[in-house]
Formats: sequence, structure tokens, C-alpha cells
Amino acid sequence: MSYLVLARKWRPKTFSEVVGQDHVVTALKNSLKSDSVHQAFLFTGTRGVGKTSLARILTKALNCRNLIEGEPCNDCDSCNEINAGSSIDFQEIDAASRRGISETKELLETIPYLPTSSKYKVYLIDEVHMLTKESFNSLLKTLEEPPPHVIFMFATTEFEQIPPTILSRCLQLNLNSVTVEGLTEQLSKIFSKEKIKFEKSALDLISDAANGSIRDALTISEKIISYSEKNITEEIVREVLGIPDERLVEELLLNLKDKNTDELFENLKEISNDTSIKNIFINLMNLIKKISINQFSQKKDNTFNSSLLEIDPESLQIFYQLCLVNIEYIDDSPDPKGLFEMTLLKMLAFDLEEKKNSSVTEKGKNYNWSDLLSELKLGKVLTQHLMHSNGILQNEKFIISLPEEKKNLVSEKNLKIIENQLRDFFSIRDLKIKIDTNYDLSTSPINLKEESVKRNEEIVKEKIKKSDSYKKIVSELKPEIKKFDNSE
Repeated sequence: MSYLVLARKWRPKTFSEVVGQDHVVTALKNSLKSDSVHQAFLFTGTRGVGKTSLARILTKALNCRNLIEGEPCNDCDSCNEINAGSSIDFQEIDAASRRGISETKELLETIPYLPTSSKYKVYLIDEVHMLTKESFNSLLKTLEEPPPHVIFMFATTEFEQIPPTILSRCLQLNLNSVTVEGLTEQLSKIFSKEKIKFEKSALDLISDAANGSIRDALTISEKIISYSEKNITEEIVREVLGIPDERLVEELLLNLKDKNTDELFENLKEISNDTSIKNIFINLMNLIKKISINQFSQKKDNTFNSSLLEIDPESLQIFYQLCLVNIEYIDDSPDPKGLFEMTLLKMLAFDLEEKKNSSVTEKGKNYNWSDLLSELKLGKVLTQHLMHSNGILQNEKFIISLPEEKKNLVSEKNLKIIENQLRDFFSIRDLKIKIDTNYDLSTSPINLKEESVKRNEEIVKEKIKKSDSYKKIVSELKPEIKKFDNSE
């Protein structure tokens, strides 16, 4: 017999063998026991979590002659035919290659015919979201009122693309991504039966790399088994998948914490061209997340260097954000390692406290009250009142000086709005507003605006006077220059 890949060899044949989908299995078994089977099923979920496997098991259970507590026997003729892929009452269609209206019509033409040897004729359409709009429309009537001997099953990774008219006619079963623990346990069972030696930490790495897909976990395992000669160790898994050593990732973060440039560059030299830069990004982000959670959690995680907990929480947020932004460019970058190095240098150059202080210094000392008013979103009426005011920042207090007659026009609610916006502008969390009447008209925004208008008028006048055209007109007509605001 030819070699059968692990994903096919260990494909579940009963509901009890399905991994990580207890909620779906329970629902299906209960409906079988109570003989209340729906006319159309829609299995949704990410790749490799058991959509088509569950559909096949359900088909066997529906047609099984020796059903035991909702489980197919896998021994009767019907079960054997479905397992062998030779049942003419079970049609499995790939919607990606047979998506047109003509193929769908051919399928619908076979529906009236009774099953040859089974109780039900089952149509399983995989990747159903690939069907054309016309194909979906042609299914509507039959799907709503199918013959009693017909059951439809659909499987898809993108149910959002399926028309609502189809969704409303189906019993939708959402499959979860399998947990790392669930994948590790399943791999452990399979490797033990396949007589493959393994380390528990190696299985954890494989499961983590599979991203919740049991099929991906087994496909990754095939590659590692071939490389390791059936002796899977953590070191081999890291080498094959390009996963960085946890020690290296911790040292990178420690050197960022201590701003140890020399050691950081030494760490970067350890990253070979074979190492997956994307995996380093992901591992670094996972470590940052783990540290952040520990800083605010009662339960402490001792799986990493405890001195990393000394990193400022705000800095961790910045580090995570920098990773999140730059990881998007990994696949398109001509130099992924260079991109990672520049990301680390950004982290190294970033000094949160200095940035905080410079923010207050720049905005606190060099701001202009008139310009600041135009930036704040305070509403026209409130802004108009504050045009007759002065604003001064003193440490964590902002003093607004108003004329006596305008002081009472600014309500407590408006003061709170001004206070919140000034806190955001100056990056001072505890900033408070104080109102007084030490109003200086000369420095108020309204006065500065009027002076600016006058200056502009003077500039325009001077330019006009200096123009040759104006001089010519003056020499001929001798007109007088009038003020532009018609005040005289």
C-alpha cells in the first residue's frame, strides 16, 4: 500500500475522534438521537479544523444501519462505501472548480432521483462561498423545500460571502480553532501510535505554529519527521521552522530596557538568515504581552526573566505598537532582517520620559493662546467668549483670565470641556483650570487678531504705493488712499 500522509491517515471517522469541536459534536449527536435532522447544514471555520470531516461523519451517521448513541458503526456497507469514497448516494462537490450555473443545474437535475441503497442522498459542497450569484439563486427553492430523501451540507472558510438568503435556510455550525493544548494532546497520541520519539516542548512549538489547525499541525509534523528521522526535539523544530530561541528574544528586550547598544548588536548578529524574522516579531510581541499582563495581574508567570517586569508599562505599549506596525511590511520587504533591526533601533532611541517632558516643554512654553484656541474644538460661541481672554500654563495649572463681565458666561460644563482638551494638548493628566479677572487686553486673541489685520492693511498699502502702476495713476489723477475697512 502506498504511503498515506498523516492528515489523511488520522482523519477522524467518528464523532468521538473529532478534536476541539465538542459543541458541534454534541449538537449533531443529539439531533441524530432525537431523529430531528435539519435539511441543510453549513459548517464554517478556518482551514483544517474538521469541516468536511464532520460532514462525512454526519453523512455516515444518517445512513448507518447500526447507529450506536449517535455514532456511525464504520462496519456496515453504507459506512464502508463512504469511507472508501465509492458511495453513489454521497456526492462531494468542490465549488471552486464547479462554481458555474451549468454545473449547479446538472446537480439539481439528479435531486429528484431516490438514493440507491441509503436512507438519504447527501450533497456536500466544499468552499461553497466560491459559487456564483446565479448558482446560489438556482439553489434557493430546492434548498428551502428539498425532497425528504435529500440533505445538503456546505463547508466554507468565508461564510460572510454567502448570500443571506442561503444562510437563512441552513443550520449554521461554527467550528473553533483548536487550542494549543488540544493540538499538543492529539499530536502526542498520534506520535505515540506512529512510534515517533518527541519532546513535549517540541509539540508545543508545532501546535503554536499551526494556528489552531489540526491539518496544519500534521503537515508541519511531516516535514519535521522527515528531517529528524522520527526523533523530534525542540532544537530541531526551531531549526526547521525558523523559530528563535526564547533566550535570544528575552535578551533583546533586556538590552532594550538597559539601553545596552553593544549587547543589542551582538544579539542581532545571532539572528541567521535562515531564521524567520516574522517569528521573531511574533515571539517578541508575545513576550511583551506576557510581561504587560503580569504587571497588572495577581498571578505571576515565572516563565521569563523577572527583571523584564521593571520595564515601564508605557514603554511596553510603545514597543508592542512598533512591532505591530512593522510586521505588516515583512512579507514585502527586500530585507526583513534589516527591517527588524531598524524596529529595534526605534525602540532603543525612544525615551518615554524625555518625550513626555519635551512634549510639555514644547507645548507648555512655546504655545500661543490664540493659535491654541483655533486648535481646540470648543464650539463657536465658547471660542468667541475666549477670544477676550488670556491663557497661561503654570506647572499643572492653566490660568484663564477674563474680563469681569465675561467671567460668568463660561459655565462649569464648558470649563470641564476646556480642561479635558487642554489635558490632551499638554499631555498633563492632572491639569486643572483656574479662572481669574486679571485680563490684559493687549495680549488677548481678539486684540492680536485686530492688530494682525491692521498690519496686513499697512503692508498692502505699502506694496500698492511702491508699484509702478500706482505711481503712474497718482501722478496723473492724484487720488487719496482710503482705508479698506471704510471706517472713515
